[in-house]
Amino acid sequence: MATINQYFTIGSCSSARWLDEESFVYLSNKSGVNQIWQKSLVTGEDVQKTFFNERVWSLSVNQGNVFFTMDLGGNEQEQIHILPAGEKEAKNLTDNNAARHQFGGVKPDGKTVVFACNARNPKNFDLCQMDAETGKQEILLENTDSYNTPAALSPNGRYLLYNKMKGQSDNCLWILDTEERTAENIDSAPGYAQYTNPAWKKDSSGFYFLTDKDSEFKYLAYYDTASHTITPIYKENWDLEDLALSYDDKYLSIKINRDGYSALEIYNTHTKAFENVPALPKGVMAYYGSSWAPQSHRLLVTLTSGQRPADVWMLDVDGDKVERVTFTQLDGIEKDSLVEPELHHFKSFDGLTVPYWLYRGQGKNARSVVIEVHGGPEGQERPMFSPLLQYLVSQGLTVVAPNVRGSTGYGKTYHHLDDVEKRLDSVHDAACLAEHLVEAGIADRDKIAVMGASYGGYMTLSCITRYPELWAAGVDTVGMSNLETFLENTADYRRAHRESEYGSLEHHRDILRDVSPIHKVDQITAALMVVHGANDPRVPVGEAEQIVKSLRDRNVPVEYLLYTDEGHGISKRKNQFDCYPKVAAFLKKHLKAE
Repeated sequence: MATINQYFTIGSCSSARWLDEESFVYLSNKSGVNQIWQKSLVTGEDVQKTFFNERVWSLSVNQGNVFFTMDLGGNEQEQIHILPAGEKEAKNLTDNNAARHQFGGVKPDGKTVVFACNARNPKNFDLCQMDAETGKQEILLENTDSYNTPAALSPNGRYLLYNKMKGQSDNCLWILDTEERTAENIDSAPGYAQYTNPAWKKDSSGFYFLTDKDSEFKYLAYYDTASHTITPIYKENWDLEDLALSYDDKYLSIKINRDGYSALEIYNTHTKAFENVPALPKGVMAYYGSSWAPQSHRLLVTLTSGQRPADVWMLDVDGDKVERVTFTQLDGIEKDSLVEPELHHFKSFDGLTVPYWLYRGQGKNARSVVIEVHGGPEGQERPMFSPLLQYLVSQGLTVVAPNVRGSTGYGKTYHHLDDVEKRLDSVHDAACLAEHLVEAGIADRDKIAVMGASYGGYMTLSCITRYPELWAAGVDTVGMSNLETFLENTADYRRAHRESEYGSLEHHRDILRDVSPIHKVDQITAALMVVHGANDPRVPVGEAEQIVKSLRDRNVPVEYLLYTDEGHGISKRKNQFDCYPKVAAFLKKHLKAE
């Protein structure tokens, strides 16, 4: 039987970007933490290009140069680096670990880098540019009113699209003229909406983008820079979630989230119709991660499923074929032993239909169940490869991954069903799910655990404090125990747009206090494990320390794993090798898994 370390040795690929017509770069953690790799389509050679101890967050290619961001120990204070074309050594372009730098693009001169940075004021991100050769930086636009994040630089280098974040799912899309140093909102009356994934036409005359303005789901629209008009183009009753435009503006790739699975559609901008192209295998494609070749109609995407780790695939529109171009190894694990989750639904306390994914071993009747709740809360459980979940199933556990109210992917209304005063309704969903699993014969009543990371950690703590009779165990990873202190101590630039969902410190302290698990620790009867990274800027480590101290002060046992070189999650393989065997052993022990 495969060990848990074998499962976590399995790598994944993401963020593929063409270097030229015959090669591309991508991110992979197959060496232990996300680094840059280069793949030749001519020779098949796959070469690691960076060798840092820290993970690379993102990458972009311009004129053969690879620009990427990296932080230190998970602190998310990203710095911008460059790996020049043909060279082996990368160099820092920014070197201020007290500030976060968000890459925005490179102008046609190949050296002027546009980015956002909160060095001047930690609460806000100014829009800036720098000369990659001299290191000289200047502020293009000072930000005083919200969290700005760059979205897309026009091909002519003049216009930078950026989002003003009013909330995690509420933003405005603005255009900065980098020459005139003026900015305007593309929509003068946006209301509560998202504006995402802009894709510029090559002549910089306009761009395609996604929005859910006046709609339950995100749809395709076009903005004309000359007329300042927005034209809706295509919508359906699921979210569109990624765009990429071919080199000649002919083809627009669109990913569609249909009940958790991804569909890839190719829209012909000339004929205004969708092309008939070969389908990719069933699975989930990366939200951001499509790249058209510089001079051909070949598209790179990353694809994963429950049984398949994320790999890069290539769609050749003109050649009418699709093929896998990276090959992640399973490290001795039999593919047939991996489980593809099944989609099910249950009725919650108020009649709401809630979906969940069921991971159950083949030929087994494992009635020891782990309910795994995603983060966010605006995340979504989807059928993607998870080393931990697959290992738990191999050990005789059944895993259930729900999309409780507040999840994305099911429309704007569903997403906002747990805002502020309705926060505990999602906890009630989890409790109803546990009862449903017992009634359906999937779980034994005394063998149910709940686990999750970030907001999923908060859900774990809320479940075991609000419904102690339902749970045998809980695993809280980087979760919030006290929403007041979480909002007080989270990174300055994150506070305002998190308050839009959780409630504000100024107006909703009573609600925040009422829904915080820390005030109900005396109700905990389930065995509890707490996991946290010391450098977490999103959910500071004090959230873990509060719950651990409160339980230990009451002589209640709690297992606590603290990693000094991690941030919001456990990303380094050496730490995964330490952490997740302990998590798995903890769950198996308290669920009496056979």
